[in-house]
Amino acid sequence: MQTGYGGFVDVLGVDVEGRLHVLELKRDRTPREVVAQTLDYASWADELTLVEVRELYAAHHGGDFDAAFAERFGVPVPDAFNVDHELTIVASALDPASERIVRYLATRYEVPVNAVFFRHFRDRDAQYLARSWLIDPTEAETTPRVAKKVRPWNGRDFFVTLGRVDYHNRWDVCRKYGIVCAGGGARWWRPLRNLQPGHRVFAYVGGAGYVGIGEVTHPMQKFAELTVNQDGREVRVVEQDDVPDFLREHALSEDPESSEYAVKVRWLKTVPLDEAFSAPGLFAVPISACRLRDERTISEVATHFDVTE
Repeated sequence: MQTGYGGFVDVLGVDVEGRLHVLELKRDRTPREVVAQTLDYASWADELTLVEVRELYAAHHGGDFDAAFAERFGVPVPDAFNVDHELTIVASALDPASERIVRYLATRYEVPVNAVFFRHFRDRDAQYLARSWLIDPTEAETTPRVAKKVRPWNGRDFFVTLGRVDYHNRWDVCRKYGIVCAGGGARWWRPLRNLQPGHRVFAYVGGAGYVGIGEVTHPMQKFAELTVNQDGREVRVVEQDDVPDFLREHALSEDPESSEYAVKVRWLKTVPLDEAFSAPGLFAVPISACRLRDERTISEVATHFDVTE
């Protein structure tokens, strides 16, 4: 992967905490070359923004970084992205000079650099790959996080996923009855507890795009207890004929952990699935609800739906 300075990083990775990892293979370079090259690449990685990482991922993998991150780790890209990084030199062995330089930088000046050694062994028909670190990784984690790279949240906007076009699609029910909902497991419905009256939700259906923007009017409640007014009387939504079987099954489950929950909203603008709005680079992760911090997504979706301040 080419850096902005003309060099080529062997491997650039990211972990679940949003920390970037620069991995350099020693090959046949001298101690000064491999360490200096690693530090040079670190100065480049330190300045990478989330937007730039998305572009790099798209260029090299042809996909959406946020979606890949969520699929790999099961959580959205963290609010504090690339607040620090780690440097790792990969080798079968290091000469004494290289080990001395790495230890000096890591222990004296808290540079987040380390070296990992891989050795291959064969025992008859069995093969083994052994790994060892120059410095214990728990001792090397000394670089403090810096708050200046935390993406701010406007205190109002949330992203909510309402299933997929081809699997557990909730949109028709949510649009008709003025709700957002999630269920089938605590990992899905618990995030709905963060939605409080006054918050704004950007509704998204996987495989389609953004389908609506609404304002939360009531805190989360059990779907089975949800009622709406029809012809002057309150009726339970779960008893309506147009509620899908999977939603009714979740809602009526005796296990509160796997039940269905809902949050009432006042829709400001909605569209049917075939008119969903989607564009490259917009925020989209398979998480039921999370704070929406991506200013570009907020602006483009709100503009598309003509929902102004």
